[in-house]
Amino acid sequence: METQTRAEREVSRQGARRAVAAATDKRKDAEVRDIRVGGCLKGRPHPMGGLSLGARRFETGLALSGAVNLKTKMTPLALSPRRRRRWRRWEIGLALIAITVGFVPGFYLEEKIRGERAWRAYERDAQQRGVKLAFADLIPPPVPDSENFASIPLFEAVFRASDAKQPIPNPFAVFSSHNSKRPKLSDPIKQQPVDLAAWRTFFVEGKYLPAEGAAAAADVLTALDTFADPLAQLREAGARPQCRFPVHWEKVFVELPHYGIFQDAIPIYALRLEADLAHGESGAAYQDFHEGLRLISALTKDPSLIAGLVRVETAAVLESAVWAGLARGQWGDAELEKIQADLSPWDWLQDFQFSLASERGSTNGIFDFAIGNQRNRDGLFGANSEGRNKAWDFYPVGWLYQDKVRVNRYVDESCARIDPGQRRWFPDRLTPSSPDDIQSTPSKIRHLLLGIAAPSFKGLESRDLQIATQTDHCVIACAIERFRLARGNDPGSLDELIPQFIPALPKDIVNGEPYRYRRTEDGRFVLYSVGLDLHDDGGVIDPNLKATKQKDWVWRYPAQ
Repeated sequence: METQTRAEREVSRQGARRAVAAATDKRKDAEVRDIRVGGCLKGRPHPMGGLSLGARRFETGLALSGAVNLKTKMTPLALSPRRRRRWRRWEIGLALIAITVGFVPGFYLEEKIRGERAWRAYERDAQQRGVKLAFADLIPPPVPDSENFASIPLFEAVFRASDAKQPIPNPFAVFSSHNSKRPKLSDPIKQQPVDLAAWRTFFVEGKYLPAEGAAAAADVLTALDTFADPLAQLREAGARPQCRFPVHWEKVFVELPHYGIFQDAIPIYALRLEADLAHGESGAAYQDFHEGLRLISALTKDPSLIAGLVRVETAAVLESAVWAGLARGQWGDAELEKIQADLSPWDWLQDFQFSLASERGSTNGIFDFAIGNQRNRDGLFGANSEGRNKAWDFYPVGWLYQDKVRVNRYVDESCARIDPGQRRWFPDRLTPSSPDDIQSTPSKIRHLLLGIAAPSFKGLESRDLQIATQTDHCVIACAIERFRLARGNDPGSLDELIPQFIPALPKDIVNGEPYRYRRTEDGRFVLYSVGLDLHDDGGVIDPNLKATKQKDWVWRYPAQ
């Protein structure tokens, strides 16, 4: 029993020693796990495997610098829990910086490669289709002064002032639509012919007329004699066969100072036309119309969407004056036939495509400027925007290339909706590159210039379709008036006009069908197109809407 007791005691002592050794090892392992930079380790060895991944990396770095001896696994530093958290934040921050430094250049490079590749592919395809992408290909060639409409003192003074950054001389500025005191011209939408008496008062107040006379028409004609010299210059220029204005088309952002002359001169022709008709001078009125139309045609080779809009707006003013004379029955047969001959060849659908092609070339020039000046994009939207677009300096080149591709595709799709050969608009031909199909914010950011340019494209389409329809109506209305002068009444149908009063009837541009026509109970008639919605709304005019917003595009006269 005693021997057994000694053996049991020996076993108990050995177990106690093992327990003490295990506890000691556990305490040492706990101390090792607390090792961090910032405290003294007091020479205690530790297994490197007990450290976190960040601590291992840190200790390896210290070893490389001589601060840690990996062979003996000794370090002079240890971290407190507070410094441990601080080190972890530094570790995460440094990792994020490293990722950012590597990711951002890689992102810019990848987007540039993708965008440039997409543009080169589109460029090859467009060249095979004969599309002119460069603005330089659309600039009209030089013209000899003796044949150039623009080579007159009026326009030479305009461009000298523009080049010298001086105010533009405009002898017709009083007729500007921005002049709030200027009376209205004839308005077919509101069914209001011009008020010559109101214009007479305007001229008296403006010192263009000494006093009111007995006849408003005669007084207006007298007042307009004030502008005889510049109008004589335009008349002389009209005999020249070509036109090329001295615009600096080679610049990315061009100045177009001569457009104000056109916008303010056409109202003079329209007003004088109506005053001549009221004075019983149908021949003189036609001369006003012809000279005004020649002025508009001088802009047909200007490669600018703005030029297209100016042509549209000024033609609408001139045709509205013809409308007013027809409403009063003041035109003669010979003059009406000449107006038909002047207007019939005018191709507004071809004009639309040229305007859009011009804007494509101009926009491509802006893209090229932005791509080639990655850190100096001041003035991206004009010469006066310097210092206001610094964010554009960081816009990825690859996004500009992608946006450039989409803008050009949108122009292709928009042009495909218009067929000048068939004189048709095809609304069922979709425009998938339109910004209307871009929904997500990131995609809108990648196509910023498309979003800026596209509304002008769309606005030009509706305006050109409307003016093309109005021109058709004007030609047909002249034929109807000639029929009335010859037969004493309006025709029962438009077919009765062929071939004596019109060689052939134009079709409705929006659907290819005959224009709607009917005589009304007041002895007038209604001639109309179904408009952009392709729905026949009965030829009703809403006087509160602009021409392009009307449901039907209507030619009718005020009730007698």
